[in-house]
Amino acid sequence: MKQKLPAFAGFLLAALVIWASCKKPSPLGADLVGAGYDDYVFTDTITVRCTVEREDSSLTSDRSSTAEYFLCGELNDPTFGKSSSDIYALMLGQNLNPGFDTTQAFDSIVLYLCYASAGTYGDTLLPQTLRVLRVDDGSLISGSKDYYSNQSLPASTEIGRVENFYPKPNKQDSLFDGIKGTYLRVVLDPAFGQELFNLDSASYSVDSTFHQKLRGLKIVTSTNGAAPGAMLAFDLNNSSLSRMRLYYHEKADTSAKKFDFFFEGANKFNHFEHDHSGTAAGQSIDFQYADERLYTQGMEGLRFKIEFPYANFLNDIAVNQAQLVLTVAEETPYLAPASQLFLTQLLPDTTFAVTSDVLYSFGSNLTGGFTSFGGSPKKVVDNGTTVTRYRLTMSEVFQHIVDDDNSTDTKNRTVYLGVYPRSRTAGRAVFYGPESLTFPAKVELTYTKVQ
Repeated sequence: MKQKLPAFAGFLLAALVIWASCKKPSPLGADLVGAGYDDYVFTDTITVRCTVEREDSSLTSDRSSTAEYFLCGELNDPTFGKSSSDIYALMLGQNLNPGFDTTQAFDSIVLYLCYASAGTYGDTLLPQTLRVLRVDDGSLISGSKDYYSNQSLPASTEIGRVENFYPKPNKQDSLFDGIKGTYLRVVLDPAFGQELFNLDSASYSVDSTFHQKLRGLKIVTSTNGAAPGAMLAFDLNNSSLSRMRLYYHEKADTSAKKFDFFFEGANKFNHFEHDHSGTAAGQSIDFQYADERLYTQGMEGLRFKIEFPYANFLNDIAVNQAQLVLTVAEETPYLAPASQLFLTQLLPDTTFAVTSDVLYSFGSNLTGGFTSFGGSPKKVVDNGTTVTRYRLTMSEVFQHIVDDDNSTDTKNRTVYLGVYPRSRTAGRAVFYGPESLTFPAKVELTYTKVQ
Protein backbone atom coordinates (compact mmCIF):
# COMPACT_ATOMS: atom_id res chain seq x y z
CA MET A 1 0.00 0.00 0.00
CA LYS A 2 1.37 3.37 -0.98
CA GLN A 3 1.97 5.55 2.03
CA LYS A 4 -0.69 8.25 2.30
CA LEU A 5 -0.11 9.53 5.81
CA PRO A 6 3.46 10.66 6.66
CA ALA A 7 3.12 9.77 10.34
CA PHE A 8 1.44 6.40 9.78
CA ALA A 9 4.69 4.46 10.08
CA GLY A 10 5.07 6.04 13.52
CA PHE A 11 1.54 4.90 14.41
CA LEU A 12 2.50 1.35 13.46
CA LEU A 13 5.75 1.38 15.37
CA ALA A 14 4.01 2.73 18.44
CA ALA A 15 1.37 0.02 18.08
CA LEU A 16 4.07 -2.59 18.51
CA VAL A 17 4.62 -1.21 22.02
CA ILE A 18 0.96 -1.81 22.89
CA TRP A 19 1.01 -5.25 21.28
CA ALA A 20 4.14 -6.35 23.10
CA SER A 21 3.26 -4.93 26.50
CA CYS A 22 -0.32 -6.16 26.87
CA LYS A 23 -1.00 -8.16 30.00
CA LYS A 24 -2.02 -11.66 28.90
CA PRO A 25 -3.31 -12.12 25.35
CA SER A 26 -5.70 -15.04 24.92
CA PRO A 27 -6.24 -17.26 21.89
CA LEU A 28 -8.77 -15.94 19.42
CA GLY A 29 -11.33 -17.27 16.97
CA ALA A 30 -11.35 -20.83 15.73
CA ASP A 31 -8.40 -21.81 17.88
CA LEU A 32 -10.74 -21.82 20.87
CA VAL A 33 -12.81 -24.76 19.66
CA GLY A 34 -11.88 -27.90 21.56
CA ALA A 35 -9.39 -26.04 23.74
CA GLY A 36 -11.25 -26.27 27.03
CA TYR A 37 -13.86 -23.56 26.49
CA ASP A 38 -17.66 -23.56 26.72
CA ASP A 39 -20.05 -22.55 23.94
CA TYR A 40 -19.89 -19.10 22.38
CA VAL A 41 -21.83 -16.23 24.00
CA PHE A 42 -23.02 -13.11 22.14
CA THR A 43 -23.75 -9.69 23.66
CA ASP A 44 -24.23 -6.16 22.38
CA THR A 45 -25.10 -4.50 25.69
CA ILE A 46 -21.61 -3.51 26.82
CA THR A 47 -21.53 0.02 28.25
CA VAL A 48 -19.98 2.47 25.79
CA ARG A 49 -19.12 6.07 26.67
CA CYS A 50 -18.02 8.58 24.04
CA THR A 51 -16.54 12.07 24.13
CA VAL A 52 -16.02 14.22 21.02
CA GLU A 53 -12.60 15.89 20.98
CA ARG A 54 -10.57 18.17 18.75
CA GLU A 55 -7.85 16.39 16.81
CA ASP A 56 -4.21 17.22 17.43
CA SER A 57 -2.07 18.77 14.74
CA SER A 58 -0.69 16.26 12.25
CA LEU A 59 2.50 16.02 10.26
CA THR A 60 1.76 17.23 6.72
CA SER A 61 5.27 17.79 5.35
CA ASP A 62 6.21 15.78 2.30
CA ARG A 63 9.99 16.04 2.09
CA SER A 64 10.21 12.56 0.54
CA SER A 65 7.64 13.34 -2.20
CA THR A 66 5.48 10.31 -1.40
CA ALA A 67 2.15 12.05 -0.72
CA GLU A 68 -0.51 11.25 -3.31
CA TYR A 69 -2.08 14.70 -3.07
CA PHE A 70 -2.53 17.86 -1.02
CA LEU A 71 -5.84 19.39 0.02
CA CYS A 72 -6.68 22.92 -1.05
CA GLY A 73 -9.98 24.65 -0.49
CA GLU A 74 -12.69 25.52 2.00
CA LEU A 75 -15.83 23.85 3.31
CA ASN A 76 -18.86 25.57 4.81
CA ASP A 77 -20.43 22.55 6.41
CA PRO A 78 -23.81 23.07 8.12
CA THR A 79 -22.95 20.45 10.75
CA PHE A 80 -19.20 20.95 11.25
CA GLY A 81 -18.69 24.63 10.40
CA LYS A 82 -15.88 26.17 8.39
CA SER A 83 -12.76 24.27 7.40
CA SER A 84 -9.92 25.29 5.12
CA SER A 85 -6.68 23.88 3.80
CA ASP A 86 -3.84 25.85 2.23
CA ILE A 87 -0.77 24.50 0.47
CA TYR A 88 2.76 25.77 1.14
CA ALA A 89 5.38 24.54 -1.29
CA LEU A 90 8.93 24.86 -2.52
CA MET A 91 10.03 23.99 -6.05
CA LEU A 92 13.19 22.83 -7.77
CA GLY A 93 14.53 23.76 -11.18
CA GLN A 94 14.86 21.03 -13.80
CA ASN A 95 18.62 21.41 -13.49
CA LEU A 96 21.13 23.51 -11.57
CA ASN A 97 22.03 25.75 -14.49
CA PRO A 98 19.22 27.13 -16.65
CA GLY A 99 21.73 29.16 -18.67
CA PHE A 100 19.74 32.39 -18.75
CA ASP A 101 21.79 35.26 -20.19
CA THR A 102 21.50 38.65 -21.85
CA THR A 103 21.05 37.12 -25.31
CA GLN A 104 17.63 35.93 -24.23
CA ALA A 105 14.38 37.59 -23.19
CA PHE A 106 11.68 36.49 -20.74
CA ASP A 107 8.16 35.88 -22.09
CA SER A 108 5.80 34.44 -19.44
CA ILE A 109 5.47 32.04 -16.54
CA VAL A 110 2.64 29.57 -15.93
CA LEU A 111 1.83 27.20 -13.05
CA TYR A 112 0.21 23.85 -13.80
CA LEU A 113 -1.53 21.91 -11.01
CA CYS A 114 -2.54 18.28 -11.46
CA TYR A 115 -5.95 17.43 -9.99
CA ALA A 116 -6.30 14.39 -7.73
CA SER A 117 -9.93 13.33 -7.94
CA ALA A 118 -9.54 10.83 -5.09
CA GLY A 119 -9.02 13.67 -2.60
CA THR A 120 -11.75 15.98 -3.89
CA TYR A 121 -14.64 16.54 -1.46
CA GLY A 122 -17.67 18.80 -1.51
CA ASP A 123 -19.53 20.50 -4.34
CA THR A 124 -17.33 20.99 -7.41
CA LEU A 125 -20.24 22.62 -9.24
CA LEU A 126 -19.62 25.80 -7.24
CA PRO A 127 -17.37 28.42 -8.88
CA GLN A 128 -13.92 28.64 -7.33
CA THR A 129 -11.26 31.32 -7.02
CA LEU A 130 -7.70 30.04 -6.72
CA ARG A 131 -4.88 32.34 -5.66
CA VAL A 132 -1.13 31.81 -5.67
CA LEU A 133 0.82 33.90 -3.19
CA ARG A 134 4.50 34.18 -2.44
CA VAL A 135 5.96 33.73 1.02
CA ASP A 136 6.95 37.14 2.34
CA ASP A 137 10.49 38.42 2.29
CA GLY A 138 12.10 37.54 5.60
CA SER A 139 10.33 34.18 5.80
CA LEU A 140 11.19 30.91 4.12
CA ILE A 141 9.88 27.37 3.76
CA SER A 142 12.73 25.15 4.89
CA GLY A 143 13.62 22.22 2.67
CA SER A 144 14.79 20.17 5.65
CA LYS A 145 12.12 20.94 8.26
CA ASP A 146 9.00 18.95 9.10
CA TYR A 147 5.88 21.10 9.20
CA TYR A 148 2.61 20.34 10.96
CA SER A 149 -0.96 21.22 10.09
CA ASN A 150 -1.12 24.09 12.58
CA GLN A 151 1.92 25.87 11.09
CA SER A 152 1.86 28.61 8.48
CA LEU A 153 4.03 31.36 7.04
CA PRO A 154 3.19 34.96 6.10
CA ALA A 155 2.41 35.24 2.39
CA SER A 156 0.79 38.50 1.35
CA THR A 157 1.93 39.03 -2.25
CA GLU A 158 -0.40 37.57 -4.85
CA ILE A 159 1.38 36.37 -7.99
CA GLY A 160 -1.42 34.50 -9.73
CA ARG A 161 -5.18 34.03 -9.73
CA VAL A 162 -7.91 32.10 -11.55
CA GLU A 163 -11.38 33.49 -10.87
CA ASN A 164 -14.79 31.83 -11.10
CA PHE A 165 -13.60 28.55 -12.57
CA TYR A 166 -15.37 25.22 -12.21
CA PRO A 167 -13.04 22.43 -11.13
CA LYS A 168 -12.88 19.46 -13.48
CA PRO A 169 -10.90 16.86 -11.55
CA ASN A 170 -12.08 14.03 -13.83
CA LYS A 171 -11.86 15.67 -17.25
CA GLN A 172 -8.65 14.99 -19.15
CA ASP A 173 -7.17 17.61 -21.45
CA SER A 174 -4.03 17.73 -23.54
CA LEU A 175 -1.13 19.69 -22.13
CA PHE A 176 2.27 19.78 -23.78
CA ASP A 177 4.81 17.24 -25.00
CA GLY A 178 1.94 14.86 -25.79
CA ILE A 179 0.87 14.73 -22.15
CA LYS A 180 -2.81 14.33 -21.31
CA GLY A 181 -4.40 14.56 -17.87
CA THR A 182 -6.51 16.60 -15.45
CA TYR A 183 -4.96 19.91 -14.51
CA LEU A 184 -5.51 23.58 -13.78
CA ARG A 185 -3.54 26.29 -15.56
CA VAL A 186 -2.59 29.46 -13.65
CA VAL A 187 -0.85 32.36 -15.36
CA LEU A 188 1.57 34.00 -12.94
CA ASP A 189 2.71 37.59 -12.56
CA PRO A 190 5.33 38.44 -15.23
CA ALA A 191 7.31 40.38 -12.62
CA PHE A 192 7.75 37.16 -10.63
CA GLY A 193 8.90 35.31 -13.74
CA GLN A 194 11.27 38.11 -14.68
CA GLU A 195 12.80 37.94 -11.20
CA LEU A 196 13.51 34.22 -11.59
CA PHE A 197 14.87 34.83 -15.09
CA ASN A 198 17.24 37.51 -13.80
CA LEU A 199 18.79 35.32 -11.08
CA ASP A 200 22.46 34.58 -11.63
CA SER A 201 23.74 31.04 -12.16
CA ALA A 202 24.99 30.81 -8.55
CA SER A 203 21.40 31.18 -7.32
CA TYR A 204 20.44 28.00 -9.18
CA SER A 205 23.60 26.01 -8.48
CA VAL A 206 22.48 24.80 -5.03
CA ASP A 207 18.88 23.93 -4.15
CA SER A 208 19.01 25.60 -0.75
CA THR A 209 20.31 28.81 -2.33
CA PHE A 210 17.48 28.82 -4.86
CA HIS A 211 14.96 28.25 -2.07
CA GLN A 212 16.23 31.36 -0.31
CA LYS A 213 15.45 33.31 -3.48
CA LEU A 214 12.09 31.68 -4.13
CA ARG A 215 11.01 31.59 -0.43
CA GLY A 216 8.04 29.39 -1.30
CA LEU A 217 4.51 29.52 -2.69
CA LYS A 218 1.16 29.48 -0.93
CA ILE A 219 -1.83 28.13 -2.84
CA VAL A 220 -5.38 28.78 -1.63
CA THR A 221 -8.80 28.32 -3.18
CA SER A 222 -12.25 29.38 -2.10
CA THR A 223 -15.91 29.17 -3.05
CA ASN A 224 -16.29 32.68 -1.63
CA GLY A 225 -18.43 31.53 1.29
CA ALA A 226 -20.88 29.40 -0.67
CA ALA A 227 -22.13 26.26 1.08
CA PRO A 228 -21.15 23.50 1.34
CA GLY A 229 -17.93 24.58 -0.37
CA ALA A 230 -15.38 22.26 -1.90
CA MET A 231 -12.03 20.82 -0.97
CA LEU A 232 -9.87 20.28 -4.04
CA ALA A 233 -6.81 18.07 -4.13
CA PHE A 234 -3.67 18.46 -6.22
CA ASP A 235 -1.06 15.82 -6.96
CA LEU A 236 2.03 18.00 -6.72
CA ASN A 237 4.34 15.02 -7.07
CA ASN A 238 3.09 14.33 -10.59
CA SER A 239 6.02 15.90 -12.43
CA SER A 240 4.29 15.56 -15.81
CA LEU A 241 1.26 17.67 -14.91
CA SER A 242 2.34 19.68 -11.86
CA ARG A 243 5.08 22.12 -12.70
CA MET A 244 5.88 25.78 -13.22
CA ARG A 245 7.07 26.60 -16.72
CA LEU A 246 9.05 29.73 -17.55
CA TYR A 247 8.89 30.68 -21.25
CA TYR A 248 11.63 32.75 -22.90
CA HIS A 249 13.24 33.23 -26.32
CA GLU A 250 16.50 33.96 -28.05
CA LYS A 251 16.70 37.62 -29.06
CA ALA A 252 18.63 36.87 -32.22
CA ASP A 253 16.18 34.52 -33.90
CA THR A 254 13.12 34.59 -31.57
CA SER A 255 13.34 30.81 -31.11
CA ALA A 256 11.16 29.77 -28.16
CA LYS A 257 12.60 28.09 -25.09
CA LYS A 258 11.34 26.92 -21.74
CA PHE A 259 12.61 26.02 -18.26
CA ASP A 260 10.60 23.97 -15.77
CA PHE A 261 10.36 23.98 -11.99
CA PHE A 262 8.91 20.99 -10.11
CA PHE A 263 7.28 20.38 -6.73
CA GLU A 264 8.57 16.81 -6.74
CA GLY A 265 11.71 16.54 -4.64
CA ALA A 266 10.95 19.71 -2.69
CA ASN A 267 9.26 20.20 0.68
CA LYS A 268 5.56 21.05 0.83
CA PHE A 269 2.90 20.95 3.52
CA ASN A 270 -0.73 21.69 4.35
CA HIS A 271 -2.05 24.21 6.85
CA PHE A 272 -5.54 23.43 8.24
CA GLU A 273 -8.03 25.63 10.05
CA HIS A 274 -11.39 24.73 11.60
CA ASP A 275 -14.13 26.85 13.11
CA HIS A 276 -16.80 24.66 14.71
CA SER A 277 -18.49 27.49 16.59
CA GLY A 278 -22.28 27.60 16.49
CA THR A 279 -22.65 24.11 14.97
CA ALA A 280 -23.99 20.82 16.26
CA ALA A 281 -20.51 19.31 16.10
CA GLY A 282 -18.99 22.28 17.90
CA GLN A 283 -21.52 22.10 20.74
CA SER A 284 -20.62 18.46 21.35
CA ILE A 285 -16.88 19.01 21.79
CA ASP A 286 -15.62 17.91 25.22
CA PHE A 287 -19.19 17.49 26.41
CA GLN A 288 -19.22 14.47 28.67
CA TYR A 289 -20.80 12.36 27.40
CA ALA A 290 -21.93 12.52 23.74
CA ASP A 291 -24.98 10.27 23.94
CA GLU A 292 -27.12 11.03 20.88
CA ARG A 293 -24.65 12.07 18.18
CA LEU A 294 -20.97 11.43 17.51
CA TYR A 295 -18.80 13.46 15.15
CA THR A 296 -15.51 12.77 13.41
CA GLN A 297 -13.71 14.80 10.77
CA GLY A 298 -10.47 14.62 8.81
CA MET A 299 -7.67 17.19 8.54
CA GLU A 300 -7.28 18.72 12.02
CA GLY A 301 -10.95 18.27 12.80
CA LEU A 302 -12.63 15.98 15.31
CA ARG A 303 -12.23 12.50 16.75
CA PHE A 304 -14.08 10.79 19.55
CA LYS A 305 -12.84 8.91 22.56
CA ILE A 306 -14.56 5.60 23.30
CA GLU A 307 -14.45 4.17 26.81
CA PHE A 308 -15.58 0.75 28.00
CA PRO A 309 -15.65 1.50 31.75
CA TYR A 310 -16.94 -1.86 32.97
CA ALA A 311 -15.38 -4.22 30.43
CA ASN A 312 -12.89 -5.44 33.05
CA PHE A 313 -15.78 -7.16 34.86
CA LEU A 314 -16.06 -9.63 31.98
CA ASN A 315 -13.91 -12.09 33.88
CA ASP A 316 -12.43 -15.29 32.46
CA ILE A 317 -13.50 -14.90 28.87
CA ALA A 318 -11.74 -15.42 25.57
CA VAL A 319 -12.82 -12.97 22.88
CA ASN A 320 -13.75 -14.64 19.63
CA GLN A 321 -14.82 -11.48 17.85
CA ALA A 322 -15.46 -7.88 18.87
CA GLN A 323 -16.67 -5.22 16.47
CA LEU A 324 -17.49 -1.58 17.05
CA VAL A 325 -20.72 -0.89 15.14
CA LEU A 326 -21.53 2.69 14.10
CA THR A 327 -24.52 3.82 12.04
CA VAL A 328 -24.51 7.08 10.09
CA ALA A 329 -27.11 9.49 11.46
CA GLU A 330 -26.91 12.28 8.85
CA GLU A 331 -26.04 12.19 5.16
CA THR A 332 -25.57 15.61 3.60
CA PRO A 333 -25.51 16.13 -0.18
CA TYR A 334 -21.91 16.46 -1.51
CA LEU A 335 -20.48 15.60 1.94
CA ALA A 336 -20.36 11.82 1.89
CA PRO A 337 -19.42 9.85 5.03
CA ALA A 338 -15.66 9.40 5.39
CA SER A 339 -14.34 6.53 3.29
CA GLN A 340 -12.10 5.08 6.01
CA LEU A 341 -12.03 5.17 9.81
CA PHE A 342 -9.42 3.74 12.15
CA LEU A 343 -8.79 3.19 15.85
CA THR A 344 -5.86 4.30 17.97
CA GLN A 345 -4.80 4.11 21.60
CA LEU A 346 -3.03 6.70 23.71
CA LEU A 347 0.45 5.70 24.88
CA PRO A 348 2.01 6.84 28.18
CA ASP A 349 4.19 9.33 26.30
CA THR A 350 1.00 11.02 24.95
CA THR A 351 1.49 9.76 21.40
CA PHE A 352 -1.12 7.72 19.59
CA ALA A 353 -0.65 4.26 18.10
CA VAL A 354 -2.98 2.26 15.88
CA THR A 355 -4.62 -0.62 17.69
CA SER A 356 -3.20 -4.11 17.36
CA ASP A 357 -6.18 -5.11 15.18
CA VAL A 358 -5.25 -2.42 12.64
CA LEU A 359 -1.65 -3.56 12.81
CA TYR A 360 -2.69 -7.17 12.25
CA SER A 361 -4.78 -6.13 9.22
CA PHE A 362 -1.82 -4.39 7.61
CA GLY A 363 0.38 -7.44 8.16
CA SER A 364 4.10 -7.76 8.75
CA ASN A 365 4.94 -6.22 5.38
CA LEU A 366 2.32 -3.43 5.75
CA THR A 367 0.56 -4.33 2.49
CA GLY A 368 -2.71 -5.76 3.83
CA GLY A 369 -4.49 -2.46 4.28
CA PHE A 370 -7.75 -2.32 6.22
CA THR A 371 -9.23 -5.46 4.67
CA SER A 372 -9.65 -7.51 7.85
CA PHE A 373 -10.09 -4.48 10.10
CA GLY A 374 -13.02 -2.88 8.25
CA GLY A 375 -13.84 0.76 8.96
CA SER A 376 -15.41 1.63 5.59
CA PRO A 377 -19.09 2.55 5.01
CA LYS A 378 -21.48 -0.13 3.78
CA LYS A 379 -25.17 0.07 2.89
CA VAL A 380 -27.16 -2.47 4.93
CA VAL A 381 -30.81 -3.11 5.70
CA ASP A 382 -31.69 -3.06 9.41
CA ASN A 383 -35.32 -3.88 10.31
CA GLY A 384 -36.45 -2.79 6.87
CA THR A 385 -34.48 0.47 6.90
CA THR A 386 -31.48 1.00 4.62
CA VAL A 387 -28.66 2.64 6.55
CA THR A 388 -24.95 3.35 6.13
CA ARG A 389 -22.94 1.41 8.67
CA TYR A 390 -19.32 0.96 9.72
CA ARG A 391 -17.87 -2.10 11.43
CA LEU A 392 -14.44 -1.85 13.01
CA THR A 393 -12.68 -4.93 14.34
CA MET A 394 -11.30 -4.69 17.84
CA SER A 395 -11.10 -8.36 18.87
CA GLU A 396 -7.54 -8.38 20.13
CA VAL A 397 -7.60 -4.95 21.73
CA PHE A 398 -10.85 -5.85 23.51
CA GLN A 399 -9.24 -9.02 24.88
CA HIS A 400 -6.54 -6.87 26.43
CA ILE A 401 -9.19 -4.49 27.79
CA VAL A 402 -11.14 -7.22 29.58
CA ASP A 403 -7.89 -8.74 30.86
CA ASP A 404 -7.04 -5.44 32.56
CA ASP A 405 -9.01 -6.46 35.64
CA ASN A 406 -6.69 -4.94 38.24
CA SER A 407 -6.79 -1.33 37.09
CA THR A 408 -9.39 1.30 37.97
CA ASP A 409 -8.04 3.67 35.30
CA THR A 410 -10.36 3.76 32.28
CA LYS A 411 -7.45 4.97 30.12
CA ASN A 412 -6.58 1.30 29.84
CA ARG A 413 -10.07 0.62 28.49
CA THR A 414 -10.18 3.42 25.94
CA VAL A 415 -9.71 3.73 22.19
CA TYR A 416 -9.97 6.72 19.84
CA LEU A 417 -11.77 6.85 16.51
CA GLY A 418 -10.71 9.11 13.67
CA VAL A 419 -10.70 9.52 9.90
CA TYR A 420 -7.88 7.96 7.89
CA PRO A 421 -5.66 9.40 6.54
CA ARG A 422 -6.71 12.56 8.30
CA SER A 423 -3.86 14.74 7.01
CA ARG A 424 -4.92 13.88 3.45
CA THR A 425 -8.71 13.83 3.65
CA ALA A 426 -11.52 16.26 4.38
CA GLY A 427 -14.08 13.48 4.91
CA ARG A 428 -16.36 13.51 7.96
CA ALA A 429 -19.19 11.50 9.47
CA VAL A 430 -22.05 11.87 11.95
CA PHE A 431 -23.11 8.77 13.89
CA TYR A 432 -25.86 7.81 16.27
CA GLY A 433 -24.49 7.84 19.81
CA PRO A 434 -24.54 5.02 22.36
CA GLU A 435 -27.81 6.26 23.96
CA SER A 436 -29.69 6.68 20.69
CA LEU A 437 -32.99 4.82 20.53
CA THR A 438 -32.64 4.38 16.76
CA PHE A 439 -29.34 2.68 15.92
CA PRO A 440 -27.10 3.05 18.99
CA ALA A 441 -23.32 2.89 18.76
CA LYS A 442 -22.34 -0.42 20.30
CA VAL A 443 -19.87 -3.25 20.53
CA GLU A 444 -20.96 -6.64 19.25
CA LEU A 445 -19.00 -9.21 21.24
CA THR A 446 -18.81 -12.95 20.79
CA TYR A 447 -16.82 -14.67 23.49
CA THR A 448 -16.23 -18.01 25.16
CA LYS A 449 -16.29 -18.47 28.90
CA VAL A 450 -13.08 -20.03 30.16
CA GLN A 451 -13.73 -23.04 32.38
